[in-house]
Amino acid sequence: MDDLTEFVDQVPLLDHHCHFLINGKVPDRDERLAQVSTEADNDYPLADTKNRLAYHGFLALAKQFALDAKHPLAAMNDPGYATYNQRIFSYYHFQELLIDTGFVPDDAILDLDETAKLTGVPVKAIYRLETHAEALMLQHDNFAAWWQALRDDIRQAKERGFVGFKSIAAYRVGLHIEPVNLMEAAAGFDTWKQSGETRLTSKPLIDYILYHAAPLIIAQDLPLQFHVGYGDADTDMYLGNPLLMRDFLNAFAKKGLKVVLLHCYPYQREAGYLASVFPNLYFDISLLDNLGLSGVRRVFNEAVELAPYTRILFASDASTYPEMYGLAAQQFKQALIAHFSPLPFVDLAQKKAWINAICWETAAKLYHQEDEFKPTDPHR
Repeated sequence: MDDLTEFVDQVPLLDHHCHFLINGKVPDRDERLAQVSTEADNDYPLADTKNRLAYHGFLALAKQFALDAKHPLAAMNDPGYATYNQRIFSYYHFQELLIDTGFVPDDAILDLDETAKLTGVPVKAIYRLETHAEALMLQHDNFAAWWQALRDDIRQAKERGFVGFKSIAAYRVGLHIEPVNLMEAAAGFDTWKQSGETRLTSKPLIDYILYHAAPLIIAQDLPLQFHVGYGDADTDMYLGNPLLMRDFLNAFAKKGLKVVLLHCYPYQREAGYLASVFPNLYFDISLLDNLGLSGVRRVFNEAVELAPYTRILFASDASTYPEMYGLAAQQFKQALIAHFSPLPFVDLAQKKAWINAICWETAAKLYHQEDEFKPTDPHR
């Protein structure tokens, strides 16, 4: 093993975007692993899903770290499930998880302290704007009261322990975020309230939230994540192109809003371009690194064609089982080795510095985790 490969193998990871794990006692681990190996809806044939490479990657990790080699997909009771999780998270040197609390899989472990004990990794929470907006809508009958409550909730997020914010506007209305006046926002709220639906899908209202939440987020010096591109089958990927965000980025990124574009595939080049011209803009290739295995190296290379290495971050977007986190780490680290080993013009020390930036250092600064994040590698 050469020096660079050994370094990448040992480099710690700050997973700045992931989701809840689930209870180890849940039966049918094979089926659940197959389900999370795709973004297809449940009516998609599972037989076809099991012919995707991602599913077989999960199986390989399940066999590699199994407590019972003869039954690697068996349900697990405590404390065995914790041992299994910790084998995977420690093997790939995860040092911190930032969990988007807005997505809750079936049988999720919702207690972040319990997740930290299960994985052996510190855990912090990300505040999803739409989820909190929906919860507060159920408590308020008019726009003024609802917006005051949401605004206060956003203002207090950092005090309550959240380390960043996230929007799923790309799923709901697309990323062409525009200024909206008060009357349009109030009308959007009234229509939403009268519909009887909890799910927020009003473009005027989502745009209003983002334009007015941005200054509150800047005041807390926290980043705002955006889902971009690849995702569940209900997303319109055409509307998830980050180039649509140009007006919003001009309005806020240049004023100090730290924007993080998540996933990005198939718009990794567009994200890299934006990161090369806008201050305070960061991105990752999460979800591709555990579900699009044959393309991880290519997508990483395309992502950094223009972007500084200090603007791309590691993330898994994993949920449910530790295999999904582990496979993302494995494939991402392999992409790093493939990219940096032949890289011209710079020495090994510079390559290591950039790898540290990508895997943990930039995210630690961005989410103010320097004190909590203590890498174990003495050679970093």
